[in-house]
Amino acid sequence: MTEKELHKLRKQDLLQLLLAQGREAAELQEQITKLSASLEETEAGNERLKAKLDEKDELIEKLKSRLDEKDARITKMREIMKTWRANRQIELEEAGSIAEAALRLNKVFEAAQKAADQYIYNLKQRCEKKDE
Repeated sequence: MTEKELHKLRKQDLLQLLLAQGREAAELQEQITKLSASLEETEAGNERLKAKLDEKDELIEKLKSRLDEKDARITKMREIMKTWRANRQIELEEAGSIAEAALRLNKVFEAAQKAADQYIYNLKQRCEKKDE
């Protein structure tokens, strides 16, 4: 409404207009109050969620740290296993060499035994010839 229209209105119409505006203002104030309360609740909920999110982030960091430690242990264990396998392979190769050496030694001992038997036989023969 323009000023001219307002001047033309009667007092009763002006009062009704003021009452309508007062009711509208009260309704708007009530809506503002409700929206403010809702905003406060939402902000409080956001703060709680933010706190939980911070806790989750902290837990994730701890888990990442533990995972890194586990990965380091796995890497170390793999290196140990690799070394153990290499050593085991050497032992197996040496076992073959040891077995071959044992066979050779057996042949040497057999030859030595034959030589000792021959020596004893020869000594007995000499002893028998002397006794005759």
